[in-house]
Amino acid sequence: MRRFLTLFTMLMLCGVLAFAQSRVVTGKVTDIDGNPVSFATIKIKGTPTGLSADANGTFSIRVNPGAVLVISALSFSDAEVPVGTQSVLNTVLEKGKNSDLKEVVVTSAFGIKRTSRSTSSNAQVIGAEQLNPVRSTSVNDALAGKVAGIQVRSQSSAALGRQNNVRLRGESGFSNGDGTYGSSVLYVVDGTILPNANDINIDDIEDITVLQGPSAAALFGPEGANGAIVMTLKKGKRATKGIGIEINTGAQFDNVYILPNYQNSYAGGDGYDLKKYNWKAGDPEGWKALDGKYYPDYSEDVSWGPRMVGQEYIPWYAWYGGHERSYKTASLVPQPTNARDYFNTQQTVNNNINFSKVTDAISIRASYGNINVKGLLPTTWLKKNTFNINSTVNLTNRLTLGANINYISTNIRGEFDDSYANSTTGSFNQWFHRDLDMNILKELKDLKTPTGVEASWNHQNPNIYNPAKPTEFFGAYYWVSPYTWFDLVNNTSRADRLFGDVSLTYKVSNAFTLSTTYRKQQNSVYSEERYSSNLANNTNKVAGGNCPKCFGYYSAASSFSNRENFQVLGTYNKKFKDLSVNATAGIDIFNSVQRTNNANTNGGLSVANLFSVTNSKDQASISNARTNEKRRALFATVTLGYKNLFFVDGTIRDDYFSSLTDGTVTFDGKPNVISKSVGASFVFSDLIGTNNILSYGKLRFSYGEVPQALVAYRNNSNFGVSQFQWGGNIVQSTPGQLIDPKLHGAVSRQLEYGIETRFFKNRFGVTATYYEGTSKDFPTVSTLSATSGYTGILTNVGKIKKKGIDLQGMIRPIWGKDFKWEITGTLSYLLKNTVLDLDGIDSVHTRTAYVENLWGNGTPGLVQEEGQEWGQIWGNGIKRNAAGVAILDASGNYSTDANVSYGNVLPKYTGGIQNQVTFKNFTMNVNIDFQSGGKFFSLSNMWGSYTGLTARTAVLNDLGNPIRDPVALDATGKPLAHSGGVHVFGVDATNKAVDYYVDARSYFTNLYANKLYDDFVYDLTFVKLREFSLGYNIPVEKLGVGKWLTRANFSIVAKNPWLIYAKTRDFDPSQVANLSGEDGNFPGTRSLGFNLKLGF
Repeated sequence: MRRFLTLFTMLMLCGVLAFAQSRVVTGKVTDIDGNPVSFATIKIKGTPTGLSADANGTFSIRVNPGAVLVISALSFSDAEVPVGTQSVLNTVLEKGKNSDLKEVVVTSAFGIKRTSRSTSSNAQVIGAEQLNPVRSTSVNDALAGKVAGIQVRSQSSAALGRQNNVRLRGESGFSNGDGTYGSSVLYVVDGTILPNANDINIDDIEDITVLQGPSAAALFGPEGANGAIVMTLKKGKRATKGIGIEINTGAQFDNVYILPNYQNSYAGGDGYDLKKYNWKAGDPEGWKALDGKYYPDYSEDVSWGPRMVGQEYIPWYAWYGGHERSYKTASLVPQPTNARDYFNTQQTVNNNINFSKVTDAISIRASYGNINVKGLLPTTWLKKNTFNINSTVNLTNRLTLGANINYISTNIRGEFDDSYANSTTGSFNQWFHRDLDMNILKELKDLKTPTGVEASWNHQNPNIYNPAKPTEFFGAYYWVSPYTWFDLVNNTSRADRLFGDVSLTYKVSNAFTLSTTYRKQQNSVYSEERYSSNLANNTNKVAGGNCPKCFGYYSAASSFSNRENFQVLGTYNKKFKDLSVNATAGIDIFNSVQRTNNANTNGGLSVANLFSVTNSKDQASISNARTNEKRRALFATVTLGYKNLFFVDGTIRDDYFSSLTDGTVTFDGKPNVISKSVGASFVFSDLIGTNNILSYGKLRFSYGEVPQALVAYRNNSNFGVSQFQWGGNIVQSTPGQLIDPKLHGAVSRQLEYGIETRFFKNRFGVTATYYEGTSKDFPTVSTLSATSGYTGILTNVGKIKKKGIDLQGMIRPIWGKDFKWEITGTLSYLLKNTVLDLDGIDSVHTRTAYVENLWGNGTPGLVQEEGQEWGQIWGNGIKRNAAGVAILDASGNYSTDANVSYGNVLPKYTGGIQNQVTFKNFTMNVNIDFQSGGKFFSLSNMWGSYTGLTARTAVLNDLGNPIRDPVALDATGKPLAHSGGVHVFGVDATNKAVDYYVDARSYFTNLYANKLYDDFVYDLTFVKLREFSLGYNIPVEKLGVGKWLTRANFSIVAKNPWLIYAKTRDFDPSQVANLSGEDGNFPGTRSLGFNLKLGF
C-alpha cells in the first residue's frame, strides 16, 4: 500500500509539473488576403488533441513545450507551425489542392455561425457561385433544384415584381393566411427578418443557409416554425492595393416559350358558315364596297367559326374608315402565332458595382445595383435601385462597431392580372378568335371612329347597325384590343424598403463576448390605378356589369410597416482540454407598426379621365387600418463538443406576445409560447484516422418543437364601421363569425436523423436525412348553422403528419489541373403528408379558381380530408361504374359525379442536378430541376375547350374525319364513312357497353355545362433545364491590362431554356400561379443573355 501511495504521489507531481510547463497559445487563422478562415481545425501533432477556430478564425489551445500545431481547413493547404516560446500564433493558410471544396459554415438565428460538423440538423448551405451563375433576379428561383426538400413555385417573368413561393418539405395547415406566425417560410438577411426575398440583390449574397422545420429553426421562435432561408451578405475583402472595385453588368432577353396548344383550322365566331352582307340605306357609304361579300360572326368571342381555307371574307377592321385597309376584303387564313406575337421580348439590364476596403481597423463594402426591365406585356416596366453598406470598425482592440444598411426603391408600371378573363392570356386562352392577325391589331391599336370609339375585333355584326346609335356596332361587344387595354390602363406603384442593423460588440475576454444590436425593417408602398373612361365604349361588358372599372376608375393606396428589434447577446466560447463550450443567450425586444390607407372611386368618373378620388360619380370608398404589436423574447442555445468529434446542442426560446392575453388564448394560461430543440452529432470518421476511402463521416439527430402564435387582433371579434350613414347615424357591422375563447396558434414538432459522408479524398459524397413530424391545432373557420346567427367559428382543428427523406450527393468524375467536372444533386421523397384528424369537421375546402363566384361551385378545388394526403383536389366529374368505365345517357353525354377525387397537389419527388465543368479558363454550369407527381386544375383549358380555341376541339376522329364535321348516321344509327363527331365510349344505365358519335360543339360545351372536369386536371411532373451558363476567365495578364484589371469574366447565360419533359405542355408546371390550379396563367418564358464581371 505504501508503494502504491508513493507511486501515485509521483505521478500526480509529474502531472502537476507537466501542467505547470504547459501554457495557452492563442492566434488567428487567415488567408493570404487577410480574411479569416472560419472554423479552421487546429491539432497538436502526434496527439488526438484538437479543436476548431471560431467564425473569426481565432483560437485558444493549451500546449506543451516543443509542440507543433497542424492547422488545416478545406480549400487550403495544411500548415505545421512550431509553437516555440510564442504565446500568440497568427497563421496564414495558402490555397491548396482541394481549393474548390469549401469549409461549410452554417448561419442560424441572430447571425450565429457554426461548423457543419457541430450542426445536428440538415442545414444546407449554398455559396454565391453555385447560387447564381446566371444572375437571376429572384432568390427563390436561384435556389430551385439546389436544396433538398425545396419546391419553388415560380411565376412567369411577365409578372414584374411578383414574389415566387417556396415550400419546404411539403405543406402544413388548412388555409393561407391563417392568422398565425410561421405559416410561411421565414427570410432572414444578416439577422434581420424580412417579409419576403423580393428586394434582395443576389450580387450581394455571400451564401444562403436553408433551415428546414422546427428542429433547425427553433431559435427563431414561432416565426421559424416552417423553416428559414438565412442569407449572409458579402463583407469587405482585402484588395492588393487601395480600394477593391468590382463591376458586374449584363442583360437578359425573355421570350414566350410555353403556350396552350391552339387549333388553327377554324375561325372565330358562332357558326360554321360565313354570312352575306347586303348594303342598305343608312349604312356608311364606304360599306358599299363590301356589298355582297361575306363576313364571319364578330360578336361571339369563341372560335366555332368557318374552316379557314384562304377564302375571301370581310375582316373585322374593314368596317372602320380612316386607314389603308378600310372597306377591303382579305383571305381567311390561320394565324398560328397570334397569341405569341402579342408579347414583347422582355429586356432586363442588370448592373452592379461594389467597393471594398479592409485594414486592421476597418472593413467596409459598399454596393449599388440597378435593374431596368422593359416588360413582356406592352407598356409595362420595372426599375429597381439597391444600396448596401456593410462595415465594421474596431474602436479598440476589444470594442467593435458594426453597421449593415440596405435601401431598395422599386418602381413598377403595368397591370399584371393573370386571373380569369384577363386582357391577355385570359382572352387568348379562353375567349378569342384564332383568325386574328396580331400585327394588324398592333398596327390599328390607335384606330378610332370620328366619335372617339376605339376599334375592336369583337364588335357587333353589321346587320344591327343603326346610324343613330353607331357605338352599338363599332364599340367592343366584350373585348377591346389588348393593345388598347394597356394603353388605357395605367397602374403604377413605388416601394421603398430600408432594413439593416447597427451593433456594438465588446470582447470581455477571449471566451466571452457581449453585443447589442438594433435592427430595423421599414417598408413604404404607394400605388395608383387609373382606368380610362374611354373603356366605357365597351358596351356589352360594361352594361353587363363585368367591368365596373371600365366606366373610368381611380384608386390610391398606401401602406407603411415598421419593424424594430433590440437584441442583447452574450456569447461564450471556451475549450477545456477535450471539451468545448459554445453558448449564446440573450433577449429580443420587438415592436411592429403597420398602417394602410385606401381610397377609390365608384360608378365611374364625373369628369372623364380626371383621375381623382373626389371626381367619383358615386360616393367614393375610403378605408384605413392600423396594427400595433409588441413581443419580448428570452433565448439561449448551447453546443457542447468533445474532442471536436461529438457534439450535443440545445435551444430554448420563450416569447411573450401582446396579441395573447392572460388565461385565454394561450397554451397554459400565460401569454407566452416556448420553442425548444435538442440534437447531437458524431463525426465518426475522426476515429478511423487518415485513409484513402472515407474522408468524412458524421451522424446526427435533432428534435424541435415550435408553437405558433396569433397575429394581432386575431383572438378578438372585430366590428366594422361604415363610411355611410343611415338616418344620421353611423352604420356599424357585427362580425359574421365567432372566436373560440381558447384559440391559439398551431404547434409543430419534428424529429430528424441524418448521415453525412465523403469518400476518396472528397471526390464523392452523400448526405441522407430522414424526418418525421406533426403539426396540429390550426386556427380554422368551422361552419356553423345559419340559425346561430353566425357563419362559423374560428377555432383550433386538425393534425397533420409528415415523413420524408432528403438526399444530397456530390461526385467529381474528373478533377485535374486544367479539367474539372463536379456533379451535385438533390432528391427529396415526401413519404407522407397526411391529415390525421379534423376534429369532427368533414372537410376544409379552399377553391382557387374564382370563376366559381361567377358560375357556381363544382370546379376542382383544394380539399383537406381526414385520413388522406394534404391537398386533395376534389370536384365534379364523369360518373363511372365499378370498373371505372364512364356512364353515358341516351344522347352519348357523360353522367355527372359530384364527388370526384383527382389526386394530390403536392409532388412526391423533387430535386435537381447541377453540373459544373471547368476546362482551363472556361466554366460551364448546368442546372436541371425536376419534380414528380402532384396535380393542378386548369380553368383556361376548360374555357379554351368550351370556346373552341384548343387543338383538341379540331382533331380527326377515328374515321379520319374532322370532329367538327356533322355527325352522319345510317338508318341503324351506325356512322357513315364521312361522319364527323367525337366518338364516345362507355356504358348505359344497365351497365351495357355503348358508344356514340357526338357533335363536337355539343360535346365540348357539355363538359362545362354538365360540370365534367376530368380532362382539365393535369400532372405537375416535369424535368427542365432551369439554368445554363458558359463563362470565360479573360487572361488579363496576357492582354497586358493586369496592372489595373485584376480579373475579368464574360459569360453567356440562359434561364428556363428547355422544358425537357412534362406530362402537360400547355403550361410550365413549375409556374402554376395558384395553390391548386391556374385560372389565366401568364405564359412560360425562357431567356438568353450575357454577363461581364470585372475586378479592379
